[in-house]
Amino acid sequence: MKIAVRLVLLAALVALGFWLWAVLFPSPEKIILKKMAGLAAAATFKANDSPILRASQAADVVSYFSNDAEIVVESRSLSGREEIREQAYGGFATLPGLKTSFLDVTAHVNPDQQNAEVNCTARIFVGDSKDYGVQEMRFKFKKIEGKWLIARVETIKTLS
Repeated sequence: MKIAVRLVLLAALVALGFWLWAVLFPSPEKIILKKMAGLAAAATFKANDSPILRASQAADVVSYFSNDAEIVVESRSLSGREEIREQAYGGFATLPGLKTSFLDVTAHVNPDQQNAEVNCTARIFVGDSKDYGVQEMRFKFKKIEGKWLIARVETIKTLS
């Protein structure tokens, strides 16, 4: 009986150790997926949000990008964090509201553990509209000074 109790306690302690390790030291994939969820939350605001809150969220969106990041959406591109910042502040100031979500997100970290690629479907509602835009996207992440930052975003052409 004593041995069974000790074995159960040992198994519980080992399980707790594995859980604690996973929480304290998440895999790069989990970190990147969390970054994508954070980006979607930062790129979401309501029509009645104050201009200060919108500016704060625009700055938060920009913080996900590296200094030399590039965004290529169809035939338009933005190069560098400053250009991304200008567009983010302008969009957050003029749009009536925005709800962003990323669906079917998959992250693949390269063997070097310094680069990663994320494929997803972006779904965006503008204002209170029931209609939304859907676009397949590819994000390329780089690990810079210990942080995973977006180095490139591009749309993926799909069959229409």
